[in-house]
Amino acid sequence: MAVFAELNNPVDAFCKIKYDYVIVGGGTAGLVVAARLSEDENVNVAVLEAGELRLDDPIITTPLLSSAARGNPTYDWLFETIPQTTLNNRAIKWPRGKLVGGSSCINSHVFVRASPEEYDDWEALGNKGWNWKNLAPYFKKAETFRPIPDGHASIRQANEMTSHGTTGPLETTICNDINESNVLWIPAWNNLGVKTVLAGAESPVGAQFTKSTISSRTGQRSSSLSAYYMPNADRPNLHLLPKALVSKVLFTRPNDELIASGVEFTVGDKRYEVKATSEVILCAGVVKSPTLLELSGIGSRSILEAYGVETLVDNKGVGENLQDHAFTIAAHQVLDSKYSLDSLSTSPELAAMAMAEYTATKTGLFSTGTNVSTYISYDQIGLTAPKISNVASTHSIPGLEKQYDLLLARLRNPNVPAFQFTLVPTYSPWLMPEPKPEGVKDCLSIMNCVVAPFSRGSIHIQSSNPGDNPVIDPRYLEHYADQDIFTAASRQGLKLAATAPLSDALDKCIVPALPLSTDEEYKDFARRTLGTFYHPIGTCSMLPREDGGVVDSSLVVYGTSNLRVVDASIFPLHISGNIQWTVYAVAERAADLIKQGALIRN
Repeated sequence: MAVFAELNNPVDAFCKIKYDYVIVGGGTAGLVVAARLSEDENVNVAVLEAGELRLDDPIITTPLLSSAARGNPTYDWLFETIPQTTLNNRAIKWPRGKLVGGSSCINSHVFVRASPEEYDDWEALGNKGWNWKNLAPYFKKAETFRPIPDGHASIRQANEMTSHGTTGPLETTICNDINESNVLWIPAWNNLGVKTVLAGAESPVGAQFTKSTISSRTGQRSSSLSAYYMPNADRPNLHLLPKALVSKVLFTRPNDELIASGVEFTVGDKRYEVKATSEVILCAGVVKSPTLLELSGIGSRSILEAYGVETLVDNKGVGENLQDHAFTIAAHQVLDSKYSLDSLSTSPELAAMAMAEYTATKTGLFSTGTNVSTYISYDQIGLTAPKISNVASTHSIPGLEKQYDLLLARLRNPNVPAFQFTLVPTYSPWLMPEPKPEGVKDCLSIMNCVVAPFSRGSIHIQSSNPGDNPVIDPRYLEHYADQDIFTAASRQGLKLAATAPLSDALDKCIVPALPLSTDEEYKDFARRTLGTFYHPIGTCSMLPREDGGVVDSSLVVYGTSNLRVVDASIFPLHISGNIQWTVYAVAERAADLIKQGALIRN
């Protein structure tokens, strides 16, 4: 693989090559697509990435250091929402990976997938072939799961081979070196009547030790960078240009057919063009893919005209249907520091010892990520599905009624999660809305997530300058149903904290500081503490065009013949769990669709 940043005249050399495919974004999905397309030695593939190529960077490779990348412009786009009126006018930070490997290099490693019914919903919305049966092989194709050889008995049980992949590029495992609070998690849920489920099981409903994108061989993060880029570094037909900011897609229009012919990009303050003979593929993520479409003339005419962009395809769906996993969070002071990781930030001596262990053996606290989660259905906490008015959202989009019907069906289905609860053995400044109170010692936190929100937001350009961040407006809690469902989630999280054996490790609740009782108090708690899991989707939704779709079921952008989008922005309806495994599976399937399209053309 040619890494053009290392040449004397890298950009000129890059642009002179004749490419079949130009991929915009060398992140989680982009590197998957690039690796798979370049398996054909007769195909030339270009990848342009706005961020840097950072090999052997401990901030990336050390599992517990992932939070150090967030908020650091070397790794992070530094996106932020506009102030959310529903969250007491708080603006929420939205870290997204800005480097080769994208967010797979800065996320919290969790590797889970949703229930089959949730993927079947994608097909039900009008996307033929996008269902659990067709996606299932691609989950396995991406992964090599390696069980740990020893550790806690409960982890060994979770390591039983179920539906894991065994030959894929990405390495996953269940972490061996875990905090003591993790051991209390599953028994506490069992005492609330929630079953234990094995990691990778077809239905995620239950309490589990989660898989992580961490190599049990090396103790380091496994990402699209390490799994899909590095093993293919010597391919002569795969070409990467880092630190290249794409400004727009270029088109030709013979016979009124809009054909993507390449992209315009800048390196430093100089502008360049690179051509594609077959396809341009946007893998720029939930924020950048829709805004690149708008900058290229594809989007709502009123928005494009406001910023002087010529409208090539008038599609009001671009940038709409934004959905995100949000959470409320409660923090509890623990009775013994062994139940928390806070001392790693307050005790330089302990942190140095743990880092020394990791450096020497790639084991210990720095070798681990998020280890336990629980997924429960709506009826498991004794609730019936709310009555939802299809016009209740103040931000109505085409096709929303169909989405709401499916969401309501999920809430009635005991096999589909409505909530995700995650244990974080720390008082995290990234997760908590305010600093740790004076005098509070070691803590752990419980995150309460609603996995299928009814609220819908948007992402749009606010100028014609590609370097300007867009307007990100998730409209958290805008739909009244989300407020009610978050109330149920927060109640359940506090109920868990009062359940043995987890309760035996806790001293007192720090956030919320005062007991909550009424629904209104819980709703106020959500407005004060709600944050994001960083799982945005939907801004280039795969839907029929009349339902607000941006791409069809082949991921081709409506109004074009050869421009595709491959990333989480195409997800039309949110799913339970962290999204990275699904992004890998979608990218793997997309690569096959692109190859099939090439065969048909030829």
